[in-house]
This record gives sequence, structure tokens and C-alpha cells, in this order.
Amino acid sequence: MQNHTTNHGNSKQEPTLSPNAIIALWQDLYSKKQQSWLTILSGSMLPLLQIGDTVRVQSAKPTDILLGDIIVFKNHDKLIVHRVIRRCNSLSFLQKGDYTATAEIVSSKDVIGRVTAIRKGDKIIYLNKGFWKFVNIVLTLFSCSVYYLKPENQGLKRIARFFFNKAKALLYRWMMKM
Repeated sequence: MQNHTTNHGNSKQEPTLSPNAIIALWQDLYSKKQQSWLTILSGSMLPLLQIGDTVRVQSAKPTDILLGDIIVFKNHDKLIVHRVIRRCNSLSFLQKGDYTATAEIVSSKDVIGRVTAIRKGDKIIYLNKGFWKFVNIVLTLFSCSVYYLKPENQGLKRIARFFFNKAKALLYRWMMKM
């Protein structure tokens, strides 16, 4: 228990949970429903996912997770939402945030589920339908190219940044029209 003192001098105790306890509670809730909404807390998946967006996470067998899928997995005391850029084998994936240059392997035992929809305010985007399926494919290509090409050349970096900013602007315009 953590003590908090109000400005009136009264001491009020509020329970606090460790990050692992929060993850365990979320996993329990998720396993009972087979899908649940999770709030995005970082900018590692910009431009598609922004801080405050919520994502619908649906259970998925490791064999059903494909290149380009956005997954939620447990990493120490955090839940991470990143994109799969390669299947390493039937039990692990190479994942990275769209806004990051590095990637790491995640074991299928740590994968909680796959993101199937994004809620931005009162709008819901379904990632495997229509225009958003195309956007997801394009962002997968950008994310993979950033990792695999690792442009050391300043000219290539400028070109990659140009296309990333164009994709970001397109997403923002499209969201404003919805």
C-alpha cells in the first residue's frame, strides 16, 4: 500500500499493483473473453497507432500469426504491441515497432494475441478489410525495409523519411475524413 496525503492533512491509502500483477489480471480477463481492448501507451507503432488509441486483441494460435500481423506480447513487466516482420520458426517471431529501427525475437509462449481492430476516438478501423488492409500491407513493407535495408547512406535515409512522412500524412487525412 502506498500512502497519499491530501492537502487537508488526511492520510488516504490506495492500493497499487505491480506491473506483473496488472499483466496477469489483463491476461485473465482476456482469456475469459478471447478478445479485449488494450490502450496504447507508447509511440513505437506510429503512425498507425498513437498513444491513447485502443486496440482489439483477439486470441490467435502461433500458426495463425502471419508476416505483417500486429501482435501483443508480454516482455518482462510490460505488454508490447508490435508488428511481425518475420516468422523465425513455428515457435518464434521477429517483431518491431513501425517507428523503431531495431527488432527482437519473441517466443510464441509470450504472445497474447493479434490486433484485429483499432479504436481512434469514436472511429474503429478493421485492419484486414478494405483500405486499411492495404495500409497495413504498406506499413509492413516500410517496417521491414527499415529493418532489413538499414540505410547507412544519408540519401537513402532521407528517401525513407520522406515516404514515412507521406504515409503518416495520408493516414491523418484519411482519419479526418472518417
